[in-house]
Amino acid sequence: MTVQKEFQERVVRVKRPTHHFKYLTSEDGAMLGLNDAGDLVLREEADDQVIWDFDPNGLQHVASLKPLDAKFENGRCLVAVDGEIRNFSIDHGPEKLPSEYLKHLKKEGWVCLTCILTEGVVDNLQRVAGSDAYEHLEMNNDSPKICQDVAVGQAISEPISLWLIRQYMQTRDLHLGHPPGFAVLRPYDGESRVQGWHSDIPYIPSVGGNLVADRKGPIKAVQRNVCVSDFKKENGATAYKLGSHTADNPPPEWNPARFGGPPNARPYSGPEADVVEAPAGSIVLYDARTWHRAGFNHSEHKRAAMLQSFQTADVIPKRDTRPACKRWQASSVYEQLNLRQQREITELLMNQPDLPS
Repeated sequence: MTVQKEFQERVVRVKRPTHHFKYLTSEDGAMLGLNDAGDLVLREEADDQVIWDFDPNGLQHVASLKPLDAKFENGRCLVAVDGEIRNFSIDHGPEKLPSEYLKHLKKEGWVCLTCILTEGVVDNLQRVAGSDAYEHLEMNNDSPKICQDVAVGQAISEPISLWLIRQYMQTRDLHLGHPPGFAVLRPYDGESRVQGWHSDIPYIPSVGGNLVADRKGPIKAVQRNVCVSDFKKENGATAYKLGSHTADNPPPEWNPARFGGPPNARPYSGPEADVVEAPAGSIVLYDARTWHRAGFNHSEHKRAAMLQSFQTADVIPKRDTRPACKRWQASSVYEQLNLRQQREITELLMNQPDLPS
């Protein structure tokens, strides 16, 4: 048997951006953009057409370099759209154009939207997770996480990641595979059983009743990991075999606990595996066929993530998300989100096939 090289995963380090583009967002959450004719329109899809940036003369459309005729008041801008003056907030946007992220996702099977969430959203997610500055807190499991803070809904409805997932899977008809929640990885004690290498539903047997999907067939799921804490190799950032979405299942030697080894045998952690390091507030998207596992947290602190599985209409989810949606819609948090966010989240939580009885 080959002797494993432990904790020697390759590090893929994503640097913190020094610059972000902007969205111009209306009160209902629609984003100001251009149509194919170059006219100003309101859009809900976050493609290249809704990305703006400042230049010495004001705001400029990044893809077309078209300047925006706007008046600025109190950190907002007033713009004439269809003959009506509209008021827009100038909001934190992406580091790159959405088309650049999509090109990487299609080529590599994964992409990182670095620091796409604001510091305020990240801070509130950390509080809900009981991590980082809130490590003294324990998560509240008495109500759905989406009911506990508006930041959870803001992360779920992040518009570029939603656009990328729909483009990659070539459908808008998607749902979440389980209610939004947090994965908090505590320091590794050297003894406990740890997660083995796997792909995600529907590419593995599931409690939902799905048949295992053909890895070479249509794409049926994409995973979205929100880095609530800074993700580092030291604190247990998710490990991947990048590029494995085009391969078969992991070999037995990568999962000794499943193939004759002791229950707490460590999965493969040598140099053929990859760890993506990214700052808190980043979102990592990856094809659900990709081999991955939780990392080993060798730090003294908890590491938090918010995990979501986006699935096509025919995939039976792991858990019914509709009860959580109804509780969220009845909560005070619901009214703190704009109309676009409310619609996106409702669709993702309610638009799912009936679970087997």
